[in-house]
Amino acid sequence: MTLNSNGLANKRKRDSTSPDVQNNAQEQQYQQQQQQQISVYKALQQRSLQHHPRIFGRKCIVPAKSILPFYKSPNDKVYQFIFPDNEFCTPFICEFAHNAHDGHLLAVGDEDGRISLLRTDKNNEQDDLQYHHSFYCHRHALTDVKWSPDDTMLVTASNDRLIRLWDMNIQTSLAEFYGHEDIVKSVNWHPTNQNLLISASKDGSYRIWDTRYKQRRPADPLDNKSIPIYDAIKDGPFAHSDITSPPITHTSKNGKKRPCLTSITNAKKKSSSSKPQPLFIRSVTCALFNGQQEEQVITSGSADGAVKLWDIRFGRKPSVLASTVFSSPNTGKRHGIADMKLANDGKRLFSCCMDNTVYMHYLTDLTRPAKKYRDPNYKVGGFDIRISVSSDDRFLLSGSVDKDVFAWDLEDPRSETKASYRYEGHRQKVMGVSWSKRRNNQFASCSEDFTTRIWEIKR
Repeated sequence: MTLNSNGLANKRKRDSTSPDVQNNAQEQQYQQQQQQQISVYKALQQRSLQHHPRIFGRKCIVPAKSILPFYKSPNDKVYQFIFPDNEFCTPFICEFAHNAHDGHLLAVGDEDGRISLLRTDKNNEQDDLQYHHSFYCHRHALTDVKWSPDDTMLVTASNDRLIRLWDMNIQTSLAEFYGHEDIVKSVNWHPTNQNLLISASKDGSYRIWDTRYKQRRPADPLDNKSIPIYDAIKDGPFAHSDITSPPITHTSKNGKKRPCLTSITNAKKKSSSSKPQPLFIRSVTCALFNGQQEEQVITSGSADGAVKLWDIRFGRKPSVLASTVFSSPNTGKRHGIADMKLANDGKRLFSCCMDNTVYMHYLTDLTRPAKKYRDPNYKVGGFDIRISVSSDDRFLLSGSVDKDVFAWDLEDPRSETKASYRYEGHRQKVMGVSWSKRRNNQFASCSEDFTTRIWEIKR
């Protein structure tokens, strides 16, 4: 057999190719094949990261079949709460840990002042009871519970007006925070600075706490066993009252003057009647740090129907930077806020309102809501209802007074008029809800039917 000149040249070229060059060529060919096999969903996601002019720098979330209908709560994932005397006990609030046990650790606070730690990758059968345990942390019902960013500590709030910090390795109290004059409605960590906490109370104030400062000196200087007690480094009294005159005070039994909660009418003018005047408790229902900023906080009110962004810089009086009010367009009646949550991207604020709507605001503009999430059957009905945002900011959960858990797909335009899914299973009002912080495979709910349910994907 003879070869022509072109064939001989090609043969010499192939023979002179080194093994490395051949391997590189094979790798490039493999990558090209993989790119051709990539899904449309992933291709659109990658395209969104290339600063496409119509994406505005946001990652594109491609509509897909919702996973919401696949969440179920089987009987072995239902936990019933009882008092020591075997009477039924109500769990009010729940919160998933960030990473502990791969995110399968849930803290539940109940009306007996206990924290129950549930391993959500286990079940309620006898063989798994060793993975769940409880301990007492307050003398009264718990109103809030939050994990520290590294899951080593837990902060709790209660009807006893106290906030307590707990070491989760040995379930021992590390510190107490004194100062609120009424029920503490919420407490939250700063997302990156574990020294900072913020609380909201029915006494009408929010308070900032820092475990590096304002520690009280013990009565006995030689006492090394007492729990550290902290005072607030900054507080915002009458944060959601329109009172501009000096606050009215009364003298307590210990001789200290304390603010007296009064109506706006009573604060601005004296009543000619000797009859007792009605008192309006202008509670602060929730308080959050504005993302990673330490000098801005967000609060919500029960009576004024307002959400406020505050400047709390050191050395000056707290001032409102921006605010919004939720009121009826027909009557002007203001609707209070039961709960607030920030999206994980730190750009969006969700507010659960007593007008049976969850509002979404971009923090760059609090003057008007960007979206509203509703459902004809969704009823808030109380300031103990909580909301939760999934770890990927895709889904929103809310408890309700009508015994169901409501979920909205935030990327579905139909969610503004109807919930994407409704979870049935509880027999009474649902208060606390919490998404898993690691992934969207689980969420939890607490109800007045004395149970906490773990919901997980079952196909």
